[in-house]
Amino acid sequence: MVLELNPKAAYDEVFQALQDHHEWLSNSIPLIASENVPSPAVREAIISDFGNRYAEKA
Repeated sequence: MVLELNPKAAYDEVFQALQDHHEWLSNSIPLIASENVPSPAVREAIISDFGNRYAEKA
């Protein structure tokens, strides 16, 4: 890893690392709960109003 990069080179390095991680994750079975990727439906529910509510009676 280079310590001093211009902005474009830094972006390219980070983007490549993200691509490598995404490829690794798509070929893996995550067994640790915190590494599981939620489905699009779950992500949508989390960012909706329901994600900010508590389990209380209305």
